[in-house]
Amino acid sequence: MPNTRTNETKIPLREWLPKTLLTFLVLLILAYTVYQATTSTSESDVGDRSMWVIIVAMALLVLLPVVDRIQEIDISPTGFKAKLNETQAQALEEVSARVEDPNVVEKARANILQAKQPAQVQEAVKEAVKLNVIKTVESVETAIRGKHKCYVRYRPDPAKPVQTYHIAPREIKPGATQTTRDNDYLWAYSYEHESIVSLRLDRVVGVELSKETFDPAVLAAE
Repeated sequence: MPNTRTNETKIPLREWLPKTLLTFLVLLILAYTVYQATTSTSESDVGDRSMWVIIVAMALLVLLPVVDRIQEIDISPTGFKAKLNETQAQALEEVSARVEDPNVVEKARANILQAKQPAQVQEAVKEAVKLNVIKTVESVETAIRGKHKCYVRYRPDPAKPVQTYHIAPREIKPGATQTTRDNDYLWAYSYEHESIVSLRLDRVVGVELSKETFDPAVLAAE
């Protein structure tokens, strides 16, 4: 007769024992407090201990969700790893939203899936954005040298959709105000807006050079 229990997954002792003991301790403290309150001999003690029961009960009600949170944490030999799969999924989605180059996306995907800690996942996202900025600068500098117009796909805010700008690139330099000076921007003439716009480099999703060219002298006169 085949063993029907061979396919069952055994949960390691180090995973369930600390959580079980903590839950038991919380309930034990609550039971002890209730017992002390109900075995009081004087009326004044009953009132005082009843107040303590209320305080302890409220504290334990706050503590129990913490126990539930601990039960969601995977304890491994390398440390705590809280919902790593969810963190990786969110990171992959963020990279897809902020980066268009398939090579950069693929490299980031590999780094994210190989990460063992949430901090490593975030580093992979930062590295992807940084690499995308480098490629953006290279494309813009090529366009400036060749006087090519560009189509820039730009996400002004993570919660907003991507916008496409038809531009004549002018230069890359920091922002013009105190709050924007720490970031580099693509300064360009926007044909949609008929004016100069500044696009923050780490929010540029992708750049496509056009075969059309522009005359910098004409734009400077406008």
